[in-house]
Amino acid sequence: MATTPRRSLSAALQPNGGSPASLFASRTTSENGATEDPLQPLRAMADRVGKEVELFAERVDQWHTQGNDSDKARYRNTLRLVERFKELADSTVEELREQDGVENRGELAKSVRRRIDKMAVEERPGAASGLPKSFSTSVIPSLESGANTQSSRVQELRHWQTEAATWDLLRVLIEHYHPEPGTDPAVEKQAQLDALGETYRYSENNGIWDRFVLQDDVAKEKVLVLRWLERTARNSESDIDSITQQLEAHSGKATHVWTSGWLDTKSKIKQLKRLQGADSALSDDFTGLRTADRLHEMVTQLDPDAPARQKRALEKSDEFYERALWMVCYEMLRRGIPYKDITEWCKDRSEGWRGVSLGAADESRPDGVPNISGPTMGYLFRRMCFYAAKGARTQYEAAAYALLSGDYKEVEEVCRTFDDHLYARYNALLLSRFDEYLLKTYPDRLPQSLVQKFGFSDAVANLGAWETSHSRVINLMQQGKDSAALSLLPMKLIQGGLIGRNLDELTYKVGVAIAILLEKDNRATSLILDPEDSDTEGSSLLGVRKSVPSDSRKISAEPHYKALASDPHALRVLVHVFIVLHKGLGLYNREEHAERAALDNVIVAYIEILRISKRFYLIPLYAAQLEGDRCYHCLARILPEINDPEEQRNMVGLMEQYKIDPVRVVTENYLLVSNNILHKNKANIERYSILEPTQDQDWLWPGKRIQPEFPGMKIEPDDEAVMESLRWHLHLDKEMDETFNLLHSGLVHFLLTGRVGAAIQLVEEMNIERLSAIKTQALCGYEFNFRDDGAEIQDEELLRLASSDHDFTSSRSSRRAPRFPTPAEHATIVERLRENSQSYQDLQNLVFLIRELRQWRQEEEEVIRQRSVSKKPNLKPLRNTFDTITDHIDALTDSFLDTIDPAPQSPGWYVRIIYIPEVILAYLTVVQAFAYMSSSQVATKAMDIATVIAQEDKKWWQGVFLGSKRMSELVDMLALVSRAMLRLNEVEGARKKKTKGVRGETVRIWDVHSRN
Repeated sequence: MATTPRRSLSAALQPNGGSPASLFASRTTSENGATEDPLQPLRAMADRVGKEVELFAERVDQWHTQGNDSDKARYRNTLRLVERFKELADSTVEELREQDGVENRGELAKSVRRRIDKMAVEERPGAASGLPKSFSTSVIPSLESGANTQSSRVQELRHWQTEAATWDLLRVLIEHYHPEPGTDPAVEKQAQLDALGETYRYSENNGIWDRFVLQDDVAKEKVLVLRWLERTARNSESDIDSITQQLEAHSGKATHVWTSGWLDTKSKIKQLKRLQGADSALSDDFTGLRTADRLHEMVTQLDPDAPARQKRALEKSDEFYERALWMVCYEMLRRGIPYKDITEWCKDRSEGWRGVSLGAADESRPDGVPNISGPTMGYLFRRMCFYAAKGARTQYEAAAYALLSGDYKEVEEVCRTFDDHLYARYNALLLSRFDEYLLKTYPDRLPQSLVQKFGFSDAVANLGAWETSHSRVINLMQQGKDSAALSLLPMKLIQGGLIGRNLDELTYKVGVAIAILLEKDNRATSLILDPEDSDTEGSSLLGVRKSVPSDSRKISAEPHYKALASDPHALRVLVHVFIVLHKGLGLYNREEHAERAALDNVIVAYIEILRISKRFYLIPLYAAQLEGDRCYHCLARILPEINDPEEQRNMVGLMEQYKIDPVRVVTENYLLVSNNILHKNKANIERYSILEPTQDQDWLWPGKRIQPEFPGMKIEPDDEAVMESLRWHLHLDKEMDETFNLLHSGLVHFLLTGRVGAAIQLVEEMNIERLSAIKTQALCGYEFNFRDDGAEIQDEELLRLASSDHDFTSSRSSRRAPRFPTPAEHATIVERLRENSQSYQDLQNLVFLIRELRQWRQEEEEVIRQRSVSKKPNLKPLRNTFDTITDHIDALTDSFLDTIDPAPQSPGWYVRIIYIPEVILAYLTVVQAFAYMSSSQVATKAMDIATVIAQEDKKWWQGVFLGSKRMSELVDMLALVSRAMLRLNEVEGARKKKTKGVRGETVRIWDVHSRN
C-alpha cells in the first residue's frame, strides 16, 4: 500500500482547492427563497485560524507517532506535549509583545487607571472616606469583561496569554491528579511524611504546614492552583512598578515624596498647633480642623488608626496616598510577591508598619506559605486580619487583610477577573481548612478559651463537602452575580472545567452546541452527528445526516457553550486539552452513544474547520484521535474533496502512518457516494439499445445496424462522484480484495442505470492492465500482468532485474532491501488476484466491447463514404476494430460473470439480460457488413454464435435470450445473415475468393451451386 515518507506535516500535502461534486453541496434554501449556508459558523471560524493550526498539529504528530512504547513512556510523552503547547503559546506571547509592546502597555495602563479612578472615590459601607460624593466618576469595565474595547492585536495577545496559562494549569493538574504509571503515590507520600519527622509540641511551624499539605490532597490542589494564579497574574497583568507609576501620575506628586506619609494632613496639623502654641497632640474631640475643601472634619492625630478611630478624614491628597498604598499592597499579595520584597517596598516608603501588619515581619517562612509564626501558628494573626478587614476604611485595605485572614467577601469587592474571584475563594478555603486542621491536630497550642474568644468563619463548612470543593467553587462562580459573566467566557470555561474536574461535561455540552449550530447542514458529507439521533450508529452513517429540530430537542446547550463552539481559539484549545486527557491519559471513555457522539463532535468540528480551510493534510492526524467507527465516518466524508492524484496518494500514506485502515476509509467513501445516489431513486434500465432498423434495400446489414449515438454517454456529476470514489483504489496498491469488489460494484451500477459513458471512462482509467502493474509492483517488487497465461510462474529474469535495480538504488540511499516473494508465494499472489478480479475482468470486457461497437459505426461510415466517391476504401482501421470486437466476443462467450451473481434477479443476471442480447445482435450486424466489405469468409463468425448458444455448458446464453424475450430476434437475425452468405457471390462488391478459416470453416457449405 502507498506510503508517505516521514516528514513534517506542513510539507506532506498541499490543498488543490478542487470543488466536490454537486452531490455534496452544502447550501440550503430558506422558506423565503434566500440561500443559506449552514456551515457559515465554521466558515467564519476557518477564516480566523492561522499558522498555529500547523504548529499545534506538528506537535500532536510527534506525540502520536513517537515515544509511546509503554504506559510510562506515553505518560511522559503526554506531559512533554503539554509543555510544548505552553512553549508555543509563550513564544507567541513574546512575539506579540515585541510587535505590539507599546500598545499592550498602553492597554494595561488604561486598566490600572480605571482601577485607580474607582479606588480613589469608592467608599466602603460604614466608612468615612473624607471625599465628596460629587468626586465619583464612571468606571470602565475591566480588561477581561471589557475586552471588546481593545484593539484586535491586544485581544490576540490576551488570548495567547490566557492560553499559555491554561497549558500551565493543565500540566499542574495532571501531575497532581494523575501520577506516573508504575509509581505508588501513597508510598511516596509516606516517605515524604517520614522525612518531616514526627510532630511534637515544639515542632517547627513550617514542618506543620508541609505536613498539612502532604496529608490533604485537596489542600495541595488549592496550593497548586493558587500558585498558578499568582504566576498568571505576574505574567499577564501590570507589574508593581507600572502600577506605582500610574499612581504617581494620578496623584500629581512624585513618588519620592511618598516617604513622608500624610504630608498635607501633617502640615495642616502642624500649622494649627503653631497658631495655637500647642506643644502636645491635639485631642480626639478637637473640632476646629477641616479639610481644604471644608467638607469634612480632619483627623487631629497621625497614627495609622486615627481616621478609623476618630471617624474623620485626611486631606484629599493623603487620602489618595493611603488608598494607593493599600492598592499596591493588595496587588503584591495577589501576585504572590515574597513577603521579604513586600517589606522592602514598605520600608522604602517609610511605611514599615504596614509590612509588619501584613505579617511580613515573619521573614523566615518560605514563599507561598501563609503566616504561621508564633505559638498559635498564625491562628491569632489571621483572626486579627479578619477583624482588621471588617474595620478597614477602603476596599483595598479590606481586601489585603481579608486575603491574609482567609475571608472571601471582603476580597470580592475588588475582584475584576475570573482569576481574582477564584483566588479569593481558594485562598479562603485553604486557610479555613488549615485552621480547622490546627484545631483538630494541635489542640494544646490552641486552647478552647482562645478559640471561643476569637472564632472564625469556616469557608469550608459554608461551602459544603471539602472533597468536592473544586467543582462547587466553579459552579458558584458560574452562577454568582459578579462572577458569572467572567466565568462563562470561552477560555475561562475551559480553565473552570479543568479545575472543577468536569472537562468531560464541558466537552459534551460543546459537542451538543456544535450539533445545534449546524443542525441545518443536511449534506451527505456532514461530519457532525447529533447526539439525539439514535440511528447514527446504524444505516444513517452512510446516509443523509439527520438532525433533531430545536423545538423537539431533549438535549440542549446554553448560550455560553455555543459561544465557545464558535470561538476558533478556544475550540482549538479545548480540542487539544481533550486529546491530552482522553488519548494521552485514557480518561473520558464513554460507551453510551449520545455522550460519545457529542464528545467526538468537538474534534470533528475542528476537522471541519481544517476541511473548509483546505488543510486536508492535517485531517488524518485528528481523525486518529476519534473513537472507533467515527474516525472512518469522518475520513470517508473528507475524501470526495481531494481530487488530485498526488494529494490522494499522500492522504493514503498519512492514514497508514497514523494506523488508520485506508481500505476501510475508501470503502466507506464509496458506499456513502453510491448509497446517496441510490437515495435519489435512479431507476435501472430494462434494455440498452444500440441498434437501429435499416431499409429493405440496405442489404449490407441484416435489417439492423449499429446506431451512430449510444445512449448514456454523457457523464453526469453523480457519475463523476462515483468514479472519484473508485479512483482512490489506484493508491491502495497492496490491497487485493476490496479494490476489485468495489470496481465491480461501481461498474454494475453504471451498467444497470445505463451510464455507459461513465462505465467506459472507468475501465479506461482503471483497467486490469493498469491495476496489475500497480499491484504486482507493490506485492512482488516487479511488474507483470497477472492475467497473462503462465503468470503464476515466477519470471527469473524479472526477479533479477528488480534485484539489480534495488542494488543500484540502495547504494545511493539507506532504504531497506525489499523482500521478494518465493515462487510459491508468487503463485499464491497471482491466483488470488486472478480470482478476485475475474468478475471485474468480465465486465471490463463487456464495456470495451460496447466501446468498440461504437467505434465500428464511425469507421463503417467512413468506408461507405469513401466508396460513395469511387475511392478505394482503407479497410485497415475497420479490420483492426473488427478483430478487437471479435476478441471481446470470444472472451464473452468463453466466460461472463461465471464467478459471481449466477442466480436470477441478481445484479449480474440483470446485466446479462440488458446487454448480452444487444451486443450479440450488434455483432451479427458487424459480421455481415464486414463480410460484404472485406471477405465472405468473415460470415462464418455468425455460425460460431449459433454454435455457442447451442452448447450444453452454455445454457445460460439461452436463458439470457429467453429471459429478455429476444430469442426470436436472434433466430431471425441469424437467418438473415445466413441468407446473406448465399448472396455474397451475387452481390456487387462481394469477393469471389473462398478460402478456409483457421479452423477449416468455409462459406461453400451455404452455396447451393457448389460441388463437393
